[in-house]
Amino acid sequence: MDVRYLSFDGSQSFRDFGLYIQTAEIGFPDKTKARIKIPNSNIYYDYAQIFGDMYEERTLEYTFLLAKDHTKFDSEDLEYWKSQVMNWLEPGVQHRIEDSSIPFYYFIGEVQNNPDWQQDQSFGYGTLKVKINCYPYKISVDDMADDLWDSFDFNNDVAQFLEFEVNKETTERIYNASSTAVSPKLIVTGNATVEAHNEKVTLNAGTYTETEIKLNVGWNDVKLSGNGTIKFSFHKEVL
Repeated sequence: MDVRYLSFDGSQSFRDFGLYIQTAEIGFPDKTKARIKIPNSNIYYDYAQIFGDMYEERTLEYTFLLAKDHTKFDSEDLEYWKSQVMNWLEPGVQHRIEDSSIPFYYFIGEVQNNPDWQQDQSFGYGTLKVKINCYPYKISVDDMADDLWDSFDFNNDVAQFLEFEVNKETTERIYNASSTAVSPKLIVTGNATVEAHNEKVTLNAGTYTETEIKLNVGWNDVKLSGNGTIKFSFHKEVL
C-alpha cells in the first residue's frame, strides 16, 4: 500500500522524515465579498462584477505521526527528529506544497504558526499538528500549453494549441479552464502585438512573465498581429 506523503520545499514527509499522515484536512477558502450600498436605495453593488470572485487564504491541516514499526524512539531520538522536522517546516517563506493524494496539482503556502508537537516517551512516538496557510487556488503541475494526456480533465479541459504563427492580424480563441483569471507567460519570436479585454501590448523576441494581458475564465478572444510566433503558457488554477 502506498503511503500518503506531503512534499514541502523539495523534501517528503515520509521518505525524508519518517512521518505518517494520520489526518489531513484540505480546507476551502472563504469568499471575500466587496459590496457597497448605492445611496438612497436598497441595492448593493458587487465588485465581483469587475474583478471576479475573490477569496481568503485556504488552510491545509495535517497531523503527522513519528513512530517506528517494531521498536520505539528514545527521548534523544525524538528530540533530534523534532528539531529536524521543525527546521523543515518553520522557515517563514512560501513554498510549493504537494499532497500525494491530490495528483497533478500543488499549493503555494507557508507555516505561519508554530506546529503543535506532542510526544509519548513511554511508547516512543510523537505527533505533530501543522497548519499551512496557502494561496486560495491549487495550481496544475502541467503547463496548459503542453496539452498532456495523463492530467487532462475530460469534464472541464479543452484540447488546444497555444502557439501561434503571427504574420497578419488574426483573432485566436484561448480557453482558460481555471476558476480565476490568469496571467499567461508569453514567449515571442520576432515581434507580436497582443490585445485582449481592452489591454494591448507590443512585444519583441523574448519571454514575458508579467504583462497586462490576462485570460478570463472560459473562452478568450485574443487579437494577434506582427511577424513571428507567440506561445501562451499558463497553469490552471482551481478551487
